[in-house]
Amino acid sequence: MKSRVSSKFLLVYSSITTVALAMMLMAFKNMKESFEEIDVKKINIVDEKGKPVLIISNKDKMPPPVINGKTYKRAISPAGLLFLDEKGDECGGLAITDMKEANIRALAFDYSNADALGMIVKDGKTSNTYTAGLLINDKDTSGKPGMNISRIALTTEDGNAGLVINGPDEKPRIKILVDKQGNPVINVLDEKGKVVKSLVNLK
Repeated sequence: MKSRVSSKFLLVYSSITTVALAMMLMAFKNMKESFEEIDVKKINIVDEKGKPVLIISNKDKMPPPVINGKTYKRAISPAGLLFLDEKGDECGGLAITDMKEANIRALAFDYSNADALGMIVKDGKTSNTYTAGLLINDKDTSGKPGMNISRIALTTEDGNAGLVINGPDEKPRIKILVDKQGNPVINVLDEKGKVVKSLVNLK
């Protein structure tokens, strides 16, 4: 008799425990958490199908770039943000890289197969050199992954501010510069890089 009571008790207990665990799991699944502070090495923001669309990572866990479904080796592994399109290909990101000779900060947005627009800051560690700029590329229509055509560079470098506009062959055709002393120069170049027109000291 005692054995039957114990068996019934265990059966009821296990049933209640199972239901309670199921309810807890459902609650956790739909629960919205709020944190004041969290330490984490990597965060994957995913869509409704579980596919990553945004990755926040330290440099050690930053995934390699994927273009047209193929994985490539990253030249430098930065910490930052990685944007992914609906195919899972890299389409831009925010990179923070500390190198031996300089700190580099960059924000980039990509075409489907290459860099399109980038903003970069480079601050020298071992010297007083620095660069900040905006880079704009044409899309390489050959279909080769990672290929782009450099067209416009707007930069300030060690006190010299300049604008360089390239032709479709990536060779400079117009250079506008104001140096650190405030001297303005405008040069027009031919396809061989020879200055054909120049305006200097336009004060």
